[in-house]
Amino acid sequence: MFEYKDIYNDLKSLGINEGDTLFLRISYKSIGEINGGPKVFLDALLDVIGDEGTIILTAFPKKHISQLRLLYRRKVYSTFNRPLPTTGAMAKAAFQFPNAKISEKIDFPFVVIGKHSDYLCKNHTFEKEGYWLLYEAANKFNCKCLRIGGEIFIGTTHISFNNVLRANNQYQRKLKYGLYSKINNKVKWRETSNAVFCSNGFKKHIKKILNEVMNVEGKVGNGYAIITDMKKSIELETKSLNEDINSILCDNDNCVICRTSFSFSNNNKLDFLLKQIKRIFSKEYKNAILNIYSLISNIILGKNVN
Repeated sequence: MFEYKDIYNDLKSLGINEGDTLFLRISYKSIGEINGGPKVFLDALLDVIGDEGTIILTAFPKKHISQLRLLYRRKVYSTFNRPLPTTGAMAKAAFQFPNAKISEKIDFPFVVIGKHSDYLCKNHTFEKEGYWLLYEAANKFNCKCLRIGGEIFIGTTHISFNNVLRANNQYQRKLKYGLYSKINNKVKWRETSNAVFCSNGFKKHIKKILNEVMNVEGKVGNGYAIITDMKKSIELETKSLNEDINSILCDNDNCVICRTSFSFSNNNKLDFLLKQIKRIFSKEYKNAILNIYSLISNIILGKNVN
């Protein structure tokens, strides 16, 4: 079991400094058991960065398909009645800190602790895009991404990809999810509009630039840790995607996201559907049925997002 001092020393050895602004993507399980749990990890990290530092975590709540919104009419959230985060143990622990701030954008919130929390959270309103807070933190406060364990991640791909979609007049057809929120005594359905991509395409894309944006790597507890420069990541990812937007696509011919959902996907939806129907009579029938369901529901219920 790791103690506070173990985590504190590991974070210092990793090169985290007083005054740093950090976006956290942390698998608590990868670190190993800490005496006191995730809160002690956050205590140690906040002590390392000091009063001038800031930490940011996703605090995304559970959302529902927009077409089924009437079923959830009684679940109304506000700044005084926030939905709980579904983004892991660290986010739930951060939510409980007395000095934690939650961004105003209830449908796409972040939890922020530290010097820049007021500015970032008060300005991340419903009118702003989902990842505005991270984009602002990267450009205004030189935010870095601290990843410990979990899958490969640099913290900026959603920002870059959505910007490139709009700039190139491209889109993704996808299901939209949301929740009800109350502002100025008015209840309104709020839905997210950020694009999604498959994990294999995501990993392939990130590997192209990872070495150029990684500042340092090491271990915290048992977990492999890296720190990446988010401002540089946005610049390099945007350049790479503008040159070849297909680089975000995976190589799997049976990936329903990559083959059919984007305006630049390289497969006709009808051809893809027929291919999946043929797969029903093979050992891959379960995946084929799931793909058929996903494709048809996207065609019927999906919306174009850019």
